[in-house]
Amino acid sequence: MSEPSPNTESSVQRNVRHYSGIPEVAMFKQRLARSSHDVEAWLGLVNYAKLVGDDALLHETYTDALKQYPSSGQLLASLADLELRRGNLQSAEAVFNSNLFSVPSIELWQCYLNYVLKANVDGQGVVSQPERRATVKQCYKLVLDNVGCDREAGRIWADYIGFLSSGQANAPYEEQQKTELLRETFQAAVAIPHLKVEEIWKNYDVFENRLDRATAKQMLSRTSPSYMTARTALRVMNKHWDAIRRHQPLHAIPVPPEWSSREIDYLEAWKRYLKWEMENPLNINDAGALRRRVVYAYSQACMALRFYPEIWIDFAEYLSSQDQHSDALAKMHSASKVLPSSLAVQFAYAEMAEKHKQPNVCKQVYENVIKLTRADIDSTTARYTRKLDKLEKSLAQIGVKKAAGEDQQDMQDTEAPAETPLVDSDSESDESDGMGDDSGVEDNASDTSGPERNGAAAAMEKAKRRTNARMASIKARMEQDLSGIRELYTLSWIMYLRYTQRSEGIDAVRQLLRRPRSDPPGYLTYHLFVSVARMEYHVAKKPGVAAKLFELYSKIFSDQPAYIVEYMSYLINSGDDTNARALFERFQGTSTGESGDIWSTFAEFEYNYGDMSSIAKLDKRYIEKFEHESVLTRLAARYSYLDVDTVAVHDFGFPYRKEHRGNVSAASGHRRYGDAGHDNAGPADVDSSNELAAIGIGSVTGRHLRKDQLLAPVTPKRFVKLNTSALEEYEPVVEDYVQPEPMSASYNSGGGSLSATEARHTTMSPTVPPHSQLLEQGDVLSYVAASVANVDPQSFDSHALDTEALFDAIMQTRGLGQQQVQSGYRPLAYMPRQAPHGGSLGGPQSRQGRPVGRERLSRSRSRGYSGYDDNHGDRRGFGSTRKSPRRGSGYRQLPYNRSPNGSSGRPPRSGGNGQRRVSRGGYRD
Repeated sequence: MSEPSPNTESSVQRNVRHYSGIPEVAMFKQRLARSSHDVEAWLGLVNYAKLVGDDALLHETYTDALKQYPSSGQLLASLADLELRRGNLQSAEAVFNSNLFSVPSIELWQCYLNYVLKANVDGQGVVSQPERRATVKQCYKLVLDNVGCDREAGRIWADYIGFLSSGQANAPYEEQQKTELLRETFQAAVAIPHLKVEEIWKNYDVFENRLDRATAKQMLSRTSPSYMTARTALRVMNKHWDAIRRHQPLHAIPVPPEWSSREIDYLEAWKRYLKWEMENPLNINDAGALRRRVVYAYSQACMALRFYPEIWIDFAEYLSSQDQHSDALAKMHSASKVLPSSLAVQFAYAEMAEKHKQPNVCKQVYENVIKLTRADIDSTTARYTRKLDKLEKSLAQIGVKKAAGEDQQDMQDTEAPAETPLVDSDSESDESDGMGDDSGVEDNASDTSGPERNGAAAAMEKAKRRTNARMASIKARMEQDLSGIRELYTLSWIMYLRYTQRSEGIDAVRQLLRRPRSDPPGYLTYHLFVSVARMEYHVAKKPGVAAKLFELYSKIFSDQPAYIVEYMSYLINSGDDTNARALFERFQGTSTGESGDIWSTFAEFEYNYGDMSSIAKLDKRYIEKFEHESVLTRLAARYSYLDVDTVAVHDFGFPYRKEHRGNVSAASGHRRYGDAGHDNAGPADVDSSNELAAIGIGSVTGRHLRKDQLLAPVTPKRFVKLNTSALEEYEPVVEDYVQPEPMSASYNSGGGSLSATEARHTTMSPTVPPHSQLLEQGDVLSYVAASVANVDPQSFDSHALDTEALFDAIMQTRGLGQQQVQSGYRPLAYMPRQAPHGGSLGGPQSRQGRPVGRERLSRSRSRGYSGYDDNHGDRRGFGSTRKSPRRGSGYRQLPYNRSPNGSSGRPPRSGGNGQRRVSRGGYRD
């Protein structure tokens, strides 16, 4: 049940056109027209009006916002301050008079106090005249009596003490009165847990010691216990308020809850604080003072949690427990105005009025609730009906156009062939809701011919399918929205009939029942008629009338298994076994009987009170009815009672089986055990036959499907079929590869040349890998094809395919599109270096006694390689200290996963003598 549209929305809508020339204001106004609880839009209007200095817009915004949040002390104080600043004293006083005592906001009271002070100060900024001082003094007392117990009231107490201290005494007795008043004020201020309690205590200590040191100790000792209690309580209170401030909504403006985790924590924080206040942490002996403090805390909670029904109900219950019945009823009346759509508030208000013997109030509350819920059903039905009517008209127009096109097609002698589409036209999936209107169907579609006529017909057929799909979606949403409102409407009537039975008797209930029975079909659920039938049985003691009512409405709600179960339960509980069996036999073979609840209810009755032959026959039918039922599950059901299922747990281990196969059984009707045997796996945890039928083939639901579902034919129209004849095969782009000329010798610092073996390795190790431009473009397939096409079979294992560059292109480039894919190959000769332990590094010696042919790998290529002897394929350590040159022509870089002797595997990292490679060609012990 939605709340009625507040006056704020209408006023905002009226002002949208007025501010249409200002984009910012128009935007905020439109947002508020859609949702009156858009706090950001309200604050945006306020900030914009302040920024441009538009007091008229600011005043209008405050007025409209207060219609939505009338208990916001912040907004009220801002409005009063605006009126005072504009010089509208009467408007400001009207704000104070109408809200000061109903809204316990310290901001509003502080604004009122400032107004009084400003009106009574003289030219020097002080209150000097006795009459004006009396007025200000009376104002301070009024403020402290109403919000003096607030946590933020410390500054008001301090200002009041300063105001009293500034007074001039013209006689000794006036000085004595001033001292006594100051002492009383100090003692009252330090007994309240506010933020300035410690500062005021220090000032009180100075005040007493200044008067008389002899009596100061005595006075302070009397007041010290209350001060210590207040200071201790303040520490606990700060923790509660920290939790409240941590979870409060934006700018502390109340909004309707959506029951998020933050909102729940906010509510719980307030409830903990209220509970703490009711526990009397200040040890207040005066019951009236304690009640006033708790009432003030509840009032603050109602301001902050304005749209939370339970706070209002708790507040009224507390007042009622304190014998404040009139205040409790008034509080519930206020709550009913604030939350007209809350059934909890309305029903609690009616019950409280019933306790206080106010029948007129009760009837008015129930009538208002029924009227409101009935209006919601009417408005929701009308809204969806308009949409459906529009789509039905569109569907009718499509049918007329299609018929006209078919008539014209019969008059044509030839027909042009249609092109072969990439996707078959009969396999297009149905469109979901949210599609646009069928404007794609042209009005002159029937005037086309040939391919154009065929295209128009296909477009009309597609538009028809889209319209039907959209209508089905709208009907589903309509049913979903109406189902919740129907329940509210039914519950309202049930509560009204209950009250009527308590106050006027069963005859008045029968008279009142005529009104809901006259409602159109679909407005009420079966719960109302079950309630009335049971009322006839338990209150009027007329089982015959109750049975007739159940039988009458079984014809209306025959498609709802829940109603049949209630009917059967009534017959069993009233001792009518014959009719209970007849009811079961009537519905067990229908679609309603597919629900396991009917079977389980009747089976429980037979197990408890039937004979063995009836039980055996029922179990046999049970097993035949549901595939996943077995003798074992029926045994478990028979050998149990209420919540005692020891046999199923200990002997059959049903709970442990469910952990492996899921909780099966609702569809069979056995609510507790379900699938017990390994050979009877069936639908798992399905609540009704409708839900079971809704499980589509191939849906991922975690449930087992029946054989009839698994073997059901697949509708081709629901799947897209790809026309593979229109596809072309992929042909990789292969460029002509030219083998680079062999290099006779590599660079040598000594000026010499390399041997034949060295030259061979230098030739097969180009500086740039072949076809690297293909890798730069990300065309890996073309690179592989080009490399393999030009491969030398004798040297394929080591040089033809640059697998390291390919690996880097695949694994290290982003989307295979990184520019400048670098190879790990380098020239074999480079500047020599010494081994870390002295001696030369392995490999052939140059004229200077330094090795040649050693590759210096880059950082990205330096991992996972060891040295190999090229002639024998035997591994050598890079850090070998042998001074004689090894056989072979040095060391070369090897591709991943291939060794020189043809064996697979990645070379190990460590060298032959325990040394291992590091980045940039270095070595480490």
